[in-house]
Amino acid sequence: MTDTASDSLQRILREYAPMAYRLASIHESDRELAKDLAQDVLIAVWRAWPAFKKQCSERTYVARIAHHRIVTHIARSAARPAHIDLSDELHSSDLSPEDHAIRSDANRALIAAIRRLPLAYRDIAVLLLEGLTPSEVAETLGLTQNAVSIRGVRARQMLRDLLKESV
Repeated sequence: MTDTASDSLQRILREYAPMAYRLASIHESDRELAKDLAQDVLIAVWRAWPAFKKQCSERTYVARIAHHRIVTHIARSAARPAHIDLSDELHSSDLSPEDHAIRSDANRALIAAIRRLPLAYRDIAVLLLEGLTPSEVAETLGLTQNAVSIRGVRARQMLRDLLKESV
């Protein structure tokens, strides 16, 4: 791999590591397993990167690899017993303790609600929350943009209902 390609790959890994961890943590409640899954995603990106021909955006390419790796992880761990919920603490020096607690509670409630969504809606909701466009989500999941839009609307409504229940 050339220095330019290596630099590009390092940039991609740094830029998308947080997204890989967030996607992993939505599907894996055990913090350590989520870190391992995110690392597996980044290794898969590293291995697949030479084949990237800019047929889609970098973010979509990374999200597609993450999706496939997570689906494989879910299939392998279906029989594993459930563990305690993932702590969703946010560490930021610019938040007051009260703001931190409010945001942490809101994030915890959102993650809990997302985990209660059916898998088909969960994947779409997570990718949309990651900032992917409906066309990027469609490309990532192998769906039509119309199907993503419809499921996105339904997922948002289910999340609203689930969040109202938790209040």
